[in-house]
Amino acid sequence: ISPRTLVTAGHCVFINGTSNSDRNGWVSSIDVMPGRNGLLKPLGTLTAKTFWSVKGWTEQRDQNLDYGAIILDQPFGQNTGWFGYGVFEDSQLVGAQAHVAGYPGDKPSGTFWHHTLPISSVSEPKVFYPIDTAGGQSGAAVYLLENDLPVAVAIHAYGGSTSNSGTRINSAVY
Repeated sequence: ISPRTLVTAGHCVFINGTSNSDRNGWVSSIDVMPGRNGLLKPLGTLTAKTFWSVKGWTEQRDQNLDYGAIILDQPFGQNTGWFGYGVFEDSQLVGAQAHVAGYPGDKPSGTFWHHTLPISSVSEPKVFYPIDTAGGQSGAAVYLLENDLPVAVAIHAYGGSTSNSGTRINSAVY
């Protein structure tokens, strides 16, 4: 969302509730590799060590508040740009063509995949969609295209048997 800030799912930066208590808490680092395609990393790699989330996720494990941020030590968006993001009314979201792009764990390692389908429903804290996702895509933007530019409306966080969902960018998240 800016040269030094990436929005992601809270569970990507702060791990809650695993059976291995040594694994719970803030992650130690995340490698950021824009444009990765398999082994190719055309824009290089930055390792982030600063992360943010909200107490609703870190202390209460509230899936409705599963969002966070990765803070880079130096700017990294000059050659890639970044997403817009915004708060949208229910009527603007339901039925809108949404996109999720990322690196699903059920595909060859590090390969980029994209799928688009309409948003099926919304609640104040969530957006629901039948877009195909897999483990590893958490934290990806759920975005619409406005004037051919991506605008994030949610942060992909959960998969389900009939629908997937993301934390909605509502006024509190914004």
